[in-house]
Amino acid sequence: MSFRENVQHLRAAHRMTQEQLAMLLGVSRQSVTKWESGKSNPEMDKLLKICEIFGCTLDDLVCGDLTSRPAEPTVAMPDAAPADVCGYDEERRSFARSVSTAVACFILGPACSALLESLGRLADIDHRLVDVLGVLPVLGLVAAGVALVVPAGIRHSAFVRSHPFVEDFYTEEDRAACRTLLTRRLVAGIALILLGVAVCVVVDQYLCLEDLAGGLMLCLVAVGVRFIVLGGMLWGGMDVGAYNSANAGAEADGALGPRSRRDRVTGGLCGAVMLVATLVGLVMLFVPGYQTPLFWLAWPIGGITCGVVSCLTSAFVADE
Repeated sequence: MSFRENVQHLRAAHRMTQEQLAMLLGVSRQSVTKWESGKSNPEMDKLLKICEIFGCTLDDLVCGDLTSRPAEPTVAMPDAAPADVCGYDEERRSFARSVSTAVACFILGPACSALLESLGRLADIDHRLVDVLGVLPVLGLVAAGVALVVPAGIRHSAFVRSHPFVEDFYTEEDRAACRTLLTRRLVAGIALILLGVAVCVVVDQYLCLEDLAGGLMLCLVAVGVRFIVLGGMLWGGMDVGAYNSANAGAEADGALGPRSRRDRVTGGLCGAVMLVATLVGLVMLFVPGYQTPLFWLAWPIGGITCGVVSCLTSAFVADE
């Protein structure tokens, strides 16, 4: 009796699908399919996990005959609706909150700097002190954003490695509720961005305070962008099938599969955005009449725009 026949029998005897076994083992469904077809064998840690799940010894699993052994009711899979047994939903929400808040922090840094410079000029504070104080919120909020996004990215990567396959437990009601929240966040985010532009124009035209106008606009833009990024990431995370497909392609033979349509669209748009940002930054640095000490803002704004593009393509562009 071979290993693949034992696995097939144990899985069938315990009323367990390939997806359920893959989720318990932290592998993709394609891996289980390869094991059962004899195309590959699991590593030792997976073999031990299979023994633990089905209550058998390693020798019996690999070399013995388990087809005559009845299933134990205590380990049979219940006939119930799929559940989030690996914490996918909480990870999805936590990662989206961290990334969206970090993006807002990156925008709020220059906003607070502009507001401080404007208030310093209104209070007739020495411009050198104002310049020094203006750098502090930029550095502080950038550091805060990095402190949010880097641990979140590491944690998310570890989660994906531990759970390359997740059974789709979301109901149509869950998707409808998330779709409604996405619509509200997109509308609110776009409205805040437009409001920021309007406030900037009014303050600049009637109060002649350019720094104050720019600072207020960026504050509203930061909040609006956070709404958009958060809504897009949460909605994209509802597509469990895309999550499984991406991880299955990366897991097969340890190599990445062909890039999906969504990845190609995202990569092309983000590349174009950063090229335009570089062009704008160079113009603001070298071209007379357009030179400004704030030329460096072109790159963080380009990066933030790429984040927004990524979230929107995740929400609205389907994979092949």
